[in-house]
Amino acid sequence: MSDSRRKLGGFAVLALVLLRLAIGWHFFTEGVDKLEYDPTAGRVRVAFSAEGFLTQAKGPLAGYFHALAPDGHGWKQLLAVPHQIRPLSAAESADEKRTPPYHVWAERIVDDWNAILASATAVPGLTEDQIRQAKEAFALRKQELADYLETQSAAMAEYQHELWRLEQWRATPEAGGVPFQQERIATKTAETSALPTPWVKQVAELEQGLLADFREILAPAEAAAPASAAATENALTSPQQARLKWVSLAATGLTIGVGVCLLLGFFTRLASVAGALFLLSVIAAQPPWLPGVEPTIHQTVELSGLLVLAGTGAGRWLGLDYFTWALFGRHE
Repeated sequence: MSDSRRKLGGFAVLALVLLRLAIGWHFFTEGVDKLEYDPTAGRVRVAFSAEGFLTQAKGPLAGYFHALAPDGHGWKQLLAVPHQIRPLSAAESADEKRTPPYHVWAERIVDDWNAILASATAVPGLTEDQIRQAKEAFALRKQELADYLETQSAAMAEYQHELWRLEQWRATPEAGGVPFQQERIATKTAETSALPTPWVKQVAELEQGLLADFREILAPAEAAAPASAAATENALTSPQQARLKWVSLAATGLTIGVGVCLLLGFFTRLASVAGALFLLSVIAAQPPWLPGVEPTIHQTVELSGLLVLAGTGAGRWLGLDYFTWALFGRHE
């Protein structure tokens, strides 16, 4: 005797089809929005960067997500260093002028830029004049960096002092059991976390300017030898940037692929599982039990819908999965 509870009525089937189409359309449009047409290259390219998602990740998996994104020349290790502001002796004051709060970070930035310069000037087919221009552009951007960081020296020193204060608060016995102190620490943590953003962003803009200078200088070599274009792009792309590009491309391709499969009802179970895992990664990057995270209720609801589609094989109704089901699974 068959169990009627395992049978789906017409309304349930219609609801599953509508759910599949709605989620599929959402995934597809989200993926297409990540693309744009590049008239210069005459092709469609990915205009989406996963950097914001990766760098803002929180919770137990935050370290994994952060490792996939560029680290801003290691500012978290080199600039975000607790340091107390206190009265200095004459000797200490002189030493303080020689070693501003950003000096280790600045050295790392310049070293990384030097590596880019070395790669750029090693591209085959460059003339002596192009190499000279590249070195001059590097020197100019390096000076711009030094001038900018100097204007931010006082603010960076205050930032490091706030990190020191936060470190002192966390070391007190009240930090683990007094709600007021915990809220105070959480507020201060959020405030200090936002402070370096404009500095890191400005350094990134200076770096993009340096890369644009190199591309302009190396353009004649690319025109003379088309193979040099690929060599130039490889030379000007750091391993971290290359990894970020692949992550962004994978996220875009997965989103569009899941959307298309759900709309067509093709490989619905596989597409639903892939979409659910993708949304699970989004939720894992913003665990709802942590304070100050981005809300993920919409992703949670859609994740539940994808699990329903995976469990029911909803592509069998008004979808291409009907044909595979009719050929291979109908006897079940």
